[in-house]
Amino acid sequence: MKKSMLWGLVVLALAVPCADSGAQDRSARSYTQADFVKVEGGALSDRVERAFRQFKGANQGDSLWLAYHFPARAGVSVGPFAGMIYYDEGIRLERKENPATAAIFLLTDGSGTQPRITRVKLLDLSEPYVFEKRPVYWLGDVDAAQSIAFLEGLMRPATSTGDLAAGALRAISSHDSPRAIALLRDLALKDANAAVQASAVSSLSRIRTEQGAAALVDLYDAV
Repeated sequence: MKKSMLWGLVVLALAVPCADSGAQDRSARSYTQADFVKVEGGALSDRVERAFRQFKGANQGDSLWLAYHFPARAGVSVGPFAGMIYYDEGIRLERKENPATAAIFLLTDGSGTQPRITRVKLLDLSEPYVFEKRPVYWLGDVDAAQSIAFLEGLMRPATSTGDLAAGALRAISSHDSPRAIALLRDLALKDANAAVQASAVSSLSRIRTEQGAAALVDLYDAV
């Protein structure tokens, strides 16, 4: 990416929020939190493998959700309804974010012999979501270091798409960890993929803290 283009992205990121949208196809079978299949204990990579084997053994289709809690940063926007405010004739309702119920959902292709993650979503599980067509395998609580490392790894294979990288970087920016800021800054400045650079700048702009702002200023000065 040319430095002039990256400079423009850094400036634009200060004002433009990242949107997350999408919908699933409708299906007769649906799953709620009560139907989550629990696969907990051990390293995150081990949980993913165990959940995938269990899914294949149960013959539940060609795709699934893998999901887990992570330590979310205070004030983070999670899910499509985060920060929503209703106001009419002096009647006000503000929907508050709850980092304690923030979760990462990994849409996973289960048609092969190994799990292939195709999309990353952030949801607030205090909302009564219904998951149509695909079962959810719940991996429990995952610490920030394991979660960030796993999400970073999703962007590296040659099969990784721009949407997958963008979702992974947005999820990384939501972690309560200094590693998130350092990683996003490095990717924005040095990654060879222009799409990854752009997504890193956008995700860094979501970190509304003094440290996040300082990282954006560093990028501005560098380019």
